[in-house]
Amino acid sequence: MMRTMLALVVGAHAGLACATAQVEMVCGDGSPLMRYSSSGATPTLRVTYSTAGDAGKPGLFWLGVLSGDQQIGAALTPQGWQAYQGGLYPYQSRHDAGLRHTITLNVPMPGTSLTTAEYVGYGLYLGHGVYTQQAQQQVASRRAALNRVKPDMVAKGRWRPDFDTDDTFIWTLIQKDMTDNGKYGRVYTIPYLDCTPPQSGGGS
Repeated sequence: MMRTMLALVVGAHAGLACATAQVEMVCGDGSPLMRYSSSGATPTLRVTYSTAGDAGKPGLFWLGVLSGDQQIGAALTPQGWQAYQGGLYPYQSRHDAGLRHTITLNVPMPGTSLTTAEYVGYGLYLGHGVYTQQAQQQVASRRAALNRVKPDMVAKGRWRPDFDTDDTFIWTLIQKDMTDNGKYGRVYTIPYLDCTPPQSGGGS
């Protein structure tokens, strides 16, 4: 029997110091018609996230899932889900012109299964960080220092291509704003949801 919606709304979650989130798990787009789909639907997270006082400031937004034992994680990137292998957290979206006050996403769960069985008990984590004025000054100082030594390092064969961009350093500083200031947290626990089509007929 296919269930079309299982919802849990989370507001002002304790793990989020400066934001609020609402999350619900649905089948496909959540419409009643999904109940009668012959092919079933993908379990999908509906996420509404408020950046509160950080709206309008440049920054990054993160969305990820983590197993209960914290051994397996995946992050949603602009290219889709990506297994987390350590290092900087892959971000879902970059907001150079300023974080939106409300970020809304419909996120199909990883994989092709029509149930959430593989992810039951996983936590959904959301967060955002800001590219602060202090961070911008740090980036400018680093860039000036690199520019000063570049000719000598190039001559000695010690210059690396990644020295030509500030993107990773900016990413690091924005993530630090998120982690240092508690702008992230576990906001939802993935429940079991079966989006396979009904065995017969079109009833619920």
